[in-house]
Amino acid sequence: MSGMRDRSTHLDALIEGYDSPPDDAEERARSLSVLRAWQLALETKDLAGLEALMHEDIVIDLPFSESGRTESGFFRVYQGIPECLDFWRAAFQFEKQLHPFTEMELFVSSDGSRIFFEGQGHVTMTTGAEYRNRYVLRIDLDDGRVRHYREYYNPIISAFAFGRPIAGQLKLDRL
Repeated sequence: MSGMRDRSTHLDALIEGYDSPPDDAEERARSLSVLRAWQLALETKDLAGLEALMHEDIVIDLPFSESGRTESGFFRVYQGIPECLDFWRAAFQFEKQLHPFTEMELFVSSDGSRIFFEGQGHVTMTTGAEYRNRYVLRIDLDDGRVRHYREYYNPIISAFAFGRPIAGQLKLDRL
């Protein structure tokens, strides 16, 4: 029981020290505009459009990866504009068409610096296969540009769709 109390105490300290960001309706509107432009660039495979929305220090990370591990160093992280563009370029080679998200939820922080988006994704792959996955995206913005893009999804479904091994060793031929 003491272990449960220790964990609760850490959360209590985090809660007690929490400082809400100031309310800024203009920044929230700007963030939503960036999200709209980002999604349009993804749907149209517009690398120049994505680049224009990227902060110079952008990081994209995928903490629930096919490796099966969530510790730093065991999941994919892309840093800087060139690496992040290469990530999207590689994904676009497999993706024929992105369909609109369904079952969506959206949250924007009061100051517009962070967006949480959840939705059911649907992609037609270049092979003709249909890829559906549930996504939770955390997007941190800095001066109207994406500084950190974190994508959570079901890694098993993703590994199957993109032909990647699970835990570095298992390849699925069906789900």
